[in-house]
Amino acid sequence: MALKDILVVLDASERSSACLAIASSLALRHGAGLIGLCPHRLLGAPEPAPEPPHVYPAPLGLQGIADIATASAIPEPASQSTLYSAPELAERIGSAFRESLAAHSLRGTFETEIGPPAAAIVRHARTADLVVLGQPDPDDPLAPLARRTIEDVLLTSGRPALLVPYAGHFATVGTNVVIGWTETREAARAAHDALPLIATGAKTTLLAVHRGPLTPPGTELPTSAAARHFARHGIDARPAETIAESLGAPSYIVRPQLNTADALLNYASDTAADLLVVGAYAHSRAREVVLGGVTHALLATMTLPVLMSH
Repeated sequence: MALKDILVVLDASERSSACLAIASSLALRHGAGLIGLCPHRLLGAPEPAPEPPHVYPAPLGLQGIADIATASAIPEPASQSTLYSAPELAERIGSAFRESLAAHSLRGTFETEIGPPAAAIVRHARTADLVVLGQPDPDDPLAPLARRTIEDVLLTSGRPALLVPYAGHFATVGTNVVIGWTETREAARAAHDALPLIATGAKTTLLAVHRGPLTPPGTELPTSAAARHFARHGIDARPAETIAESLGAPSYIVRPQLNTADALLNYASDTAADLLVVGAYAHSRAREVVLGGVTHALLATMTLPVLMSH
């Protein structure tokens, strides 16, 4: 199974270069084309103030127009983006994207959007095989908008999203893969969406996370059937399991969903994985935000690239 079109979302953050590097690596591996998409609202730079209508006298109307434009503009983070307007910054990002394509002999196109970023990303994602996005830096003033955008893309695009942490360096993706497996539609979707990302000969683990005791010795693991299915795809996947919390821990002290996210990340760290695969939003987004959930926790605390599908 090969990827043919990869959508990479670019902005003014440092993560954009990491997202582009990972997307380019996958494109080279699959002979795929890249679509670089730069939504203006994720740049943290203001749009140019509209020109005042020529039919009105300028002296009295200019200040009011400037005040309205300033009030409606996205706040600027303390970064290089404050030196440019959104179109200027998008053009610089587009130039860097095109230079990267030429350097790697890749084909692709660059697009900009001035409307709501989630709608733009979803529209382009539906004609792509994979979306690559960066995890928002919690210190970025635009982080809340970026998080909502990622959630909307996961829930409405119908495509898998590869999320790149805002911190860290990732030389490879897909050579050591941990797939979080549960008996849910979302987990099955994510596991199969991950097939093109799993490199030939990759170490692959199908991991079940329990909130109770491990499977008794001599009993088939919950992920064994899935491992046999992956073997028929030519992937030697090892069934495994781990525990999300200590037995007897009071439910009012420990949130099992959050512990599941920790267990997945801890296992991935212990095995030096370079890709974690999980289903997204088995519960409603509102429930995850209020009560906590695996998807919500991973979006906030991921330490390696994570492929999510809904």
